[in-house]
Amino acid sequence: MKLEDLDSKEQIFKDFFEWLFDDSKITAKEIQLEKEVDITLAPYYLDSNIYYPKQFKNFFETRAMKRLERVSQVSLAIDLNPNLYQNRLEHSKGVYYRKLEEMVYNFQDYKWRQKVEKENLKLYLIAELIKMAGHDIGHFPFSHAFEEQVFHCHGIHEEAGKKIMLEDPEIINVLNIISPDLPEILEELYNIKFWNFSEHDESNYDVDRLDYIQRDNLYWGTPINLPHLKYKTVSVKTDEAGKVLKNTDNSILVTSSSDKTIDVYSYSDLSKIEKLLELREDGYKNKIYMVPYSHIRESSIGVFFNSLLETPSNCGNELINYINTVKNTDIKNIDLNLLLNWDDIKVYSEIIDIAQNHENGNIRKLATLVIPKLNGFLNFIYSCINLKSPQKQYTDSEKDFLRKVKKIIYGNNELSQNMKNQNFIAENTLYVENPSSEYNDEILQYFLSNQLILKQNCKIKAYNPNNPIYIKNLDGKIYELSQHPKRKFDWKTRISYNKSLYTYIPYLKFKGVSDKEIELIKNKFQQLGQIGQNFNFTEHKCVVNMQPLQNGHNFSKVFKELEL
Repeated sequence: MKLEDLDSKEQIFKDFFEWLFDDSKITAKEIQLEKEVDITLAPYYLDSNIYYPKQFKNFFETRAMKRLERVSQVSLAIDLNPNLYQNRLEHSKGVYYRKLEEMVYNFQDYKWRQKVEKENLKLYLIAELIKMAGHDIGHFPFSHAFEEQVFHCHGIHEEAGKKIMLEDPEIINVLNIISPDLPEILEELYNIKFWNFSEHDESNYDVDRLDYIQRDNLYWGTPINLPHLKYKTVSVKTDEAGKVLKNTDNSILVTSSSDKTIDVYSYSDLSKIEKLLELREDGYKNKIYMVPYSHIRESSIGVFFNSLLETPSNCGNELINYINTVKNTDIKNIDLNLLLNWDDIKVYSEIIDIAQNHENGNIRKLATLVIPKLNGFLNFIYSCINLKSPQKQYTDSEKDFLRKVKKIIYGNNELSQNMKNQNFIAENTLYVENPSSEYNDEILQYFLSNQLILKQNCKIKAYNPNNPIYIKNLDGKIYELSQHPKRKFDWKTRISYNKSLYTYIPYLKFKGVSDKEIELIKNKFQQLGQIGQNFNFTEHKCVVNMQPLQNGHNFSKVFKELEL
């Protein structure tokens, strides 16, 4: 069975869920399937719907999950391409569906079903599906950019997400309706290794990466298909510490008498797995995630926040209090309402106020730098507030925000002029990509040591052998990818770097740097490489235009006709 080739997947998923919910511990057994189109499946599946029972729909409709519709997937990387307006909710549903496909393929195996039934694991499978659906529920506004700029780490959204999933009363109620035992089992899954699911959830080749790489490439305008790959579970020999043992040729020692198992992909899937790794590497190195421009744009968030906190003002107090609270409170003790009240739209609403009304002109400019370029910004708003729906009833806060946006589009104040100025970011940002290694200049070192010039030194490694992928060879032997005889690259040592030096002119002025010193920095940057102020993007070939709004075509009409 290949799900991509079916005219309708509905009956297969209904059969699976009826089997899954047929358990004495489950209260809500009746299956009413819901479906919605997933745009990333449309080019490759005859039936491009994702399916979920009403019990899971209740989870997707909780306040905590609906908030993700207003959290951007790639933050200010949208400036690289106004196509990139996707949100965390659609990604979360995509990850859920990838996990569901994995289970449905396993469901075709009688031995797998037998094991689930014999060991009473149906509730664990339900908890696993819900856990993956909510894997990003703890993301702060601006996604990874926020946690990196505010917390200076990567992954604190997972702590916040665990707290929401296990403590939010609305979610607990959804779980309890399915089964009174489900909240406890969900908590157990956060603390134990359940089968080999972790290798397929958060690893080198997992449901998260399969979705976001395919989704982000589609929105980038270059669609790619990354189909679900089936695997077989194999028993292997281990040492006393549980490490998988190998033969002298580095193939895996297989046995029929071991509790330790690994999941193995077929040789024919080697090229598909390496394709995903290459796409991930390309996304970080050349396209979206850690390309210098994207990194520099997202760093403006941290510079703006820190400058705002240093400046006494009556403007932006709600945002200041939010930043201070999340920075200075242990996530385990943070108030759930605070976590769930803030999304990109609420933060942008505050930032627009600051960009218009703050007493300090440099703070106003820094605030403007944190707002995406107008095209991408309006695409994101149109999508996440669902402006396309004629029946949409806007809340008071939505009306307030949309009025602010209309004033930007049709106004002529400082913020309107700056956001309509295509060169505003270039005029206010200095950077040099991949500077020559010799920048031990005394002046640059002074500005670097005082954090007036910032630097990026990003290590890009698409594969980590500590989270191994196991693949068969033609002779039937099993190898970890980095030691597979037919691998395309030496993935263990395949590493690249993105480097840049950068700063923001309003930030330098805010810190008291003179115009003469700013010119000196420009000159020093020019000596190191191509200075960012003169940098123009090479237009990539966009096979698919995902933008719902086109500048100069219909976005003016859409926003002008809003009844607020």
